Amino acid sequence: MAERHQPRILTIPAGLPFLKTLATTLCDGRLTPLFRHDPDDPLSLAGVTIYLPTRRAVRVLRSEFVDLLGGRSAILPVIRPLGETDDDSGYFDEALPATIDLAQPLSNTARLLELARIILAWRNKLPEIVRHIHSDSPLVAPASPADAIWLARNLAELIDSIETEDLDWSELSKLDTGDYAAWWQLTAEFLQIASAFWPERLSELGKSSPARHRNAILRAEANRISTMTPAGPIIIAGSTGSVPATADLIAAVANLPEGVIVLPGLDLSMPEKHWPMVAPEPAPGQHANPASRSHSQYGLSSLLKRLKLTRADIALLDRPEADLDRRAEILSRALTPAEATSDWGAWKNDLPEGVLSSAFADVSLIEAANEREEATAIAIALRLALERPGQDGDSRAALITPDRNLARRVMAELSRFGILADDSAGTPLAASLQGTLLQLLLEAALRPGDPVAIVSLLKHPLARFGLERDALISATEALELLALRGGVAEVDISALGPLLAHQLAEQALDRH
Repeated sequence: MAERHQPRILTIPAGLPFLKTLATTLCDGRLTPLFRHDPDDPLSLAGVTIYLPTRRAVRVLRSEFVDLLGGRSAILPVIRPLGETDDDSGYFDEALPATIDLAQPLSNTARLLELARIILAWRNKLPEIVRHIHSDSPLVAPASPADAIWLARNLAELIDSIETEDLDWSELSKLDTGDYAAWWQLTAEFLQIASAFWPERLSELGKSSPARHRNAILRAEANRISTMTPAGPIIIAGSTGSVPATADLIAAVANLPEGVIVLPGLDLSMPEKHWPMVAPEPAPGQHANPASRSHSQYGLSSLLKRLKLTRADIALLDRPEADLDRRAEILSRALTPAEATSDWGAWKNDLPEGVLSSAFADVSLIEAANEREEATAIAIALRLALERPGQDGDSRAALITPDRNLARRVMAELSRFGILADDSAGTPLAASLQGTLLQLLLEAALRPGDPVAIVSLLKHPLARFGLERDALISATEALELLALRGGVAEVDISALGPLLAHQLAEQALDRH
């Protein structure tokens, strides 16, 4: 009887730089015993395939390899993002193409507009339920095309969630809303857009849903990998397998002798008695508690169940410094499932003296009064960090935040110190000079009465209005002083001339 293949699954703790550690351990042979980089062979890495969660991670890992190679010429590994491609070429080798019996996905913008069009059509034929909710006053929902776009965006997110989880829209028909308020019946009618009308529209367009197309690509790649003989290691790193199709791909790679799975920050310090509480199995006939999904380890716990593994089967790829290791353990206890928080007191009493202070010796808490103060404090902290040399001689500091507004504020504050920060998320079109000019034009034209929008438009760096920059600045200051400040009349950009003449006439009559 053939011996069962033991998957090689490792984890990189949260206290280490994930992608740098991944690149280093691959090259030095710790990631897999089947591969070690040969510095004298520029093709040594060419047979390695690595899957990462996002395009940004792909770019950063390539940079890490370049730094690690020290400028030597080499063919880098094939590095692909999971589920973030516009075509099949991001996944399949040209020599071994996989066929997908599915039309090309509809772009996000086109989908938004198509859904908005269906929503407006639904609005014009609201079900009879609505007429009886407020019989004394008309109800219009959505009230405008702009409302339809916002509603379409929310509906698109719901469609993606349902299809990502491979759920069936037909389950909606089982909902019995007869005993609930009329709004529930209206909601059920509205969701027919996603369950009935949207699939028909996609068929008319000859397109497929982005989520279903991504799932098909991932599963096709899983099938391809399962039947091929890899030229080198195949590695999936940084994914929690929260998307079922991704979990299928992870399972396929884990079953390969050359396959390696690297999990991000699996909590190996949580007591074994608490671990089942992270992703508890529902009782027979019951649904899982949605609150359990909020735990940071829920995805990893579910993935291990999918792979039929336990934490004991997962090896630690590297270990951070002792203080960082202890900090991770403390944070693990802080994130203990709610059912186990009664153990906090006993655990803290058993901690050796000085452990908490040493683990958080270089951690500071700043309670800012507002966003500007928060951004200024972060910018100063980054500025001070850059004064200290790093381990390789270069000073580096980073801000990690999901708040894009905070990131932009910090970048603006850093510019006051002469520091040009590299925003890895890029600059949104709406935040670019061209984008802000377009927004101000729309604000001034479509929302008359706001003098701030008009003045901001006149002062925009790209605005000229047929004048030289200096002349425009002088004219704007004069207009603001004579016509826009202190007045109570409605300001309309199309009537600035008459408004200015009126204000000048009033000031001429005012002898005080």
